[in-house]
Amino acid sequence: MNCEFLKTFFTDPMKLVGEWFVILPALVLLLSTAAAVVVRNLIHAALLLTLSFIALGITFIALGAEFVGFVQLLVYVGAVAMIIVFAILLTRPDQLTKSGSALSGIGPAGGAAIGFALLAALLTFVFSSPMARKPLPASVSAPVAAIGEALMGDYVVVLIVIGVLLTAALVGAAVIAMEDKP
Repeated sequence: MNCEFLKTFFTDPMKLVGEWFVILPALVLLLSTAAAVVVRNLIHAALLLTLSFIALGITFIALGAEFVGFVQLLVYVGAVAMIIVFAILLTRPDQLTKSGSALSGIGPAGGAAIGFALLAALLTFVFSSPMARKPLPASVSAPVAAIGEALMGDYVVVLIVIGVLLTAALVGAAVIAMEDKP
């Protein structure tokens, strides 16, 4: 092996990985999200959604937003995705495939047209807002310690209420899924 390669690997490993550390998770994110929408089995859709949450967290970490990336991994993968999977598993097995809805007759082309229309409307609203005309700040620095102090100080009640709400949702899903036994 080249000694220069090892020196670069141990001093600045991101130089070797480069933009592939951002591109690969972004591709996984796009593919897994699209697959989660298309698959008919709800368990597979939930697992693909979990994979897209993981890829999004890795993308945030690769772009330098470590706090947002780790919160994405902890909250969405560790809590929300698991609650979704548990809720699906607590439902009856005969309901695990997606059934037809009111919009199921429009077909994939109609769904794509509605999706692109919503995307165009969203982009129009975003780029025509007054916030889009403001210049970006040179750098925004929010140390993780300050965010942690704010969460455990001013926002501790909100954090506890969210935890209780998620627990109540899980218990409610278990109660709804229980079968009545005579």
